[in-house]
Amino acid sequence: MELSILMNDDTTGNGKAEIIMDYVMSYSLRHAVDKYLVEKPKLCRYCRYMLSRLIDVDITDQTHIVSVKVWREWKYIDLRVEVAIQEGKIEQTYALLIENKYYSKLRKNQLVDYKKTFDEYYQNKETYVPMENRRYKLVACHEEDKIEQLYREEVNKTKSKNDNGFDIRSFYDLLPKKYWHEDKWVYEVTESEIFNEFWLSKW
Repeated sequence: MELSILMNDDTTGNGKAEIIMDYVMSYSLRHAVDKYLVEKPKLCRYCRYMLSRLIDVDITDQTHIVSVKVWREWKYIDLRVEVAIQEGKIEQTYALLIENKYYSKLRKNQLVDYKKTFDEYYQNKETYVPMENRRYKLVACHEEDKIEQLYREEVNKTKSKNDNGFDIRSFYDLLPKKYWHEDKWVYEVTESEIFNEFWLSKW
């Protein structure tokens, strides 16, 4: 994989990489809507796969994604996302909470606090989304063993008998393996330089 020009310069340290993650993830998820299947088909299929991994819904080219709305840094939460999906005449809304982590740790009870804030908002009559359509994801840029070491304890605090709480998704768990070419050690590029530099290049 080539080195990302977007994510690498002469900065020492992480250089606020999580802020860039928020922007680019928002950009990516919003490219999952139907119109991009025509305008930017490869990009859209990457983004629809990513969305499917985050809301735990099987999304194909035939799935009608009505809208994807994203709010960054809402009540200190990295991303709050609302996804409207229509199957036949039935439309469902999914509410997604995303906490991005580059190489930083979670503060004590951070995920518990965010989940409570998120759930209180979606319990309101005006903004109600049923519990079964709410999702909570921690997206981390680490190998699986490092993710477990850094985040598992705090993630488990969000789970209860009647609520699954947060799931962890590693960075590359959000990319479809069918576009990975093992022999060349590269992913197929999309119609978006922003997406390619962030998701498909080496940091």
